Amino acid sequence: MRCRIAVALSALLVAGGCSRAPALFSEQNARAHVEMLAGTIGSRPTGSAANARARAYILDQLKLYGYEVRVQQTDARRPDIGRTARVANIIGILPGQRPEAIGLVSHYDTRADTPGAADDAFGVAVSLEAARVIASRPARRWTTFVLVTDAEEMGLMGAAALMNDPQVRDHLSAYVNVEAIGSSAPSVLFETGPGNGWLVGAWARAAPRPRGGSYAIEIYERLPNDTDFSILARHDVPGLNFAIVGDSYSYHTSRDTAERLSSRAIRDTGQNVVGILEHLQEADITARTDRGATYFDIGGTVALSYAAPASWITSALALVLGMLAWLRVTRFLLVAEGAWRWLLGLLWTMLGAAAAAGAMVFATWALRATREAYHPWYAAPDRLFLLLAATGAAAAWMMARAGRWIPARARGLRHPAVAWTYALPAWMALTAVMLWNAPAASYLWTVPLLCAGLLLVVCPVANSIAMRLASLIILVVVATLWLPGVVDLLRFMVGVFGRQPIVTPVFVYAALIAVTGIMIVPPLFAATGAPRPLVRPSIATALLLALVAASGASAWLAPAYTEERPLRRFARAVQEPGVDTSIWQVSSLEPGLDLGEQAPSRWSPAAPAPRAFPVGAMPQPFVFSTTAPALGPPPVSIANFTIASAGEGTGATLRVAVLPAEPSLTVTFVLPAGLEPARSNLPGVRRTGRWTTTYMAPPPEGIAWEATFAAGEMERLRETRVVVTAAGLPGGDGWERLPTWLPRERAVWSGWTTWILDPTVPPPIPPVPPLR
Repeated sequence: MRCRIAVALSALLVAGGCSRAPALFSEQNARAHVEMLAGTIGSRPTGSAANARARAYILDQLKLYGYEVRVQQTDARRPDIGRTARVANIIGILPGQRPEAIGLVSHYDTRADTPGAADDAFGVAVSLEAARVIASRPARRWTTFVLVTDAEEMGLMGAAALMNDPQVRDHLSAYVNVEAIGSSAPSVLFETGPGNGWLVGAWARAAPRPRGGSYAIEIYERLPNDTDFSILARHDVPGLNFAIVGDSYSYHTSRDTAERLSSRAIRDTGQNVVGILEHLQEADITARTDRGATYFDIGGTVALSYAAPASWITSALALVLGMLAWLRVTRFLLVAEGAWRWLLGLLWTMLGAAAAAGAMVFATWALRATREAYHPWYAAPDRLFLLLAATGAAAAWMMARAGRWIPARARGLRHPAVAWTYALPAWMALTAVMLWNAPAASYLWTVPLLCAGLLLVVCPVANSIAMRLASLIILVVVATLWLPGVVDLLRFMVGVFGRQPIVTPVFVYAALIAVTGIMIVPPLFAATGAPRPLVRPSIATALLLALVAASGASAWLAPAYTEERPLRRFARAVQEPGVDTSIWQVSSLEPGLDLGEQAPSRWSPAAPAPRAFPVGAMPQPFVFSTTAPALGPPPVSIANFTIASAGEGTGATLRVAVLPAEPSLTVTFVLPAGLEPARSNLPGVRRTGRWTTTYMAPPPEGIAWEATFAAGEMERLRETRVVVTAAGLPGGDGWERLPTWLPRERAVWSGWTTWILDPTVPPPIPPVPPLR
C-alpha cells in the first residue's frame, strides 16, 4: 500500500496539464513587422539611415495602436566600459488606472553585418503585436510601457540611457524582455531579475507554452553575453528575459533573415508574452521580495515555480531520503551477496563508466583527427551526438561482457537494487556540488533524488517487480526533466562554441552526455535490466558495434560547414599614420585561407602588429596577415586639436573635435601609455595599458573631447591618437561592404576597417585639377 501511495505521489511530478487557451496574438501581424524591419529596411546599425527608417515605422505602429510615443535622443554613457553613444530610444506609453508600469522591452538596432530578423526584429515584432493586444483591452489597471531601445549591439547603450529617463526610471515596476540567439523555437525563459519569485510565478501560471528552467541562469552567467535585461536588472527592476535559442547558426550573421525565422518561434513567444502581461494586470506589480525562485517546465505545457525556502527544504529532504534509500538497498545487497562482491561490483561499475566516458572523448578526437576541419560536426551535430551515445553504450557493454571472466561465485546479483546502490551516492554528491556551485540548476538533481529516495524508502527492496516499477517512475521523472533540455543544450553549445575564439575541446560534448548518462542509465538499467543473462549476448554486441560503425561513418561523411550552417570568419584592414601600406588580416576557427583571385597576396600565419599603435590582436586561433597599398583617407576629419596650458604649474587642457563623413562609426581617443586625465567630458577606462574613451555612432555635427591633465604632460599629449573604425572593407560592395574575393558559399564574414590617426598631422591637401 505504501508503495502504491509513493508511486502516485511521484507521478504527480511528471503529470502534464492541458494547454491553456492561447491569447489573441496574431502571428501574421508579427511576421509582417519582421519582414518590414529585416526585409524591406534590412540591416539597422545605430546612426544609419536604415535605423532611422525602422524607428519611424515603429513610431507609426505604436501611434496607430493608441500609444503616446516619444523618442529619447541622447548621449548614452557607460563609465564602466568607457563608452558613449548617440542613441534614439522609442518610448510608447499606454496609460492605465495606476502610473506604475509593465514594460515590453526589445531593441531595433542591429550589427552592420546582419539584417537582424531574429536579433531583434523578432523581439520588436512580438512587442508591437502584444502592445496591440493589450491596447484592445477595455480596462487596464497598470500603465503599459513599450520600450524599444537603440544601440543594444554597441554595448547596451540604449538601455543605459533608458534608465536615466525619469518617467521610465520612476514608474517601470516589471517588464518582459524579448531577445533571440537563434531563429527557431524553443522560446525559453533563460534569465530572471532580482526578487524574481512572484514574477516567475506569473510565467508559470499564465504562459500557454512555457519553456525554460532556472538552470539556464547558471549557464548564461558564465557566457560572454549580455542583453538590455542586464542593465535594467542593475536598477533592481524585476523582469523576465525570453529568447529563442534554436538554429543559432544564423545569430549575428547575414543568414539572420525573415524567411529563416520560424513561425512557431513567433507564435509561442507572442502567446506567452501576452498571457503574462494579461496576468500581471491582475497582480500587484509593486510587490517586492528578496527571494528568487526555482522554476522549470514539464513538457512545454505546464511549469512549476517555488521560492528559495521550498528549494532548501526539497534539497534537504532529497539528501536525507536519498541516504535512507541507499542504506536500505545497500543493506539488502550486503546480506544477499556479501561485501566483497559488492565492492567488486562497485569497481566494475566505475571502470565501465570511465570506459564509456573515455570512449566518447576518443571518438570526438578521432573524428577531428581524420578530417581536415577542426570542427567537422558543426553543420551536423546530431550525427556526432549519436556517435558518442553509441560509442559510450558499446564501451560500457564491453566492460559488462568482460565480467564473464570473473568467477561465478564472485559475481553480484542481477537485481534493480544493484543500480541504485551505486547510483545514489553519485546523485547525492552531484546534488551537494550543484547546491554549492550552481543552486539555480540544482533542481535537476534534487527532484530526481527526492523521487528516488521517496520510492526506494517505501518500496520493498526484495520485491524486484516493485523495484522495477519504482525505477520506471524515476526514469520518467529524470527523462522529463533532462532529455528535452539536454538535446536543446547540446545543439545550442555547438553554435556557442562556433562563436567563441577557441578550438572546441574534445571532451565538452562527451562530458555533458556522460553527466546525463549518470542520471538516465541507472533507472533505465533498474527498470529494464534482464533478471537472467542474455541467451545470445553476441547479438547485442554485434548490434552495438554496427551502430557505432554506422554513426561513425555518418558523422565522418557529414560536411563540416554548409550554406545554412556556415563557418564564421573575420577580416580587417588597418591603416597606420604616415605609412604607405596597410595591414590586412583574416581569421577563423579553421586553418584554411582559400581566398579569391583578387585578394592581396603573400599571406602569412605570422601576424604583423601595427608599428605605431597597438589595436589588439584578432582573438581567433588561426590568423593570416599581409600588407597592401594604403587605404586612402579616413571617414572622419579632425576639426580641432589643441593643447592649452592653464597657467604655469597648473596643468594642461586637451581638446579634440572629430567630424564624421559617414554614419555608424566608432571613434576612440587613446592617450599615451601611463597617462590618465584628471577630468574628462567623456568616460574612459584603461585597456592594454592605455586610457581610452570611445564614442559610437557620432552625430553628423561631430563630437568633441576635452580633458585636463596634471602639469608637465603637455609634450606627451601630442602622442594622443584617434582610432576610427567603420564596418566593411575597402573595395567592398553590397550592404555588407565586403570584397568579392572573400568566399561566402560556406562562410559568413564580419569585416571592419580601422584608421589610426595622428591628430597633430594636418590632412593632406587634395590636388587641384589643372585649368583648361
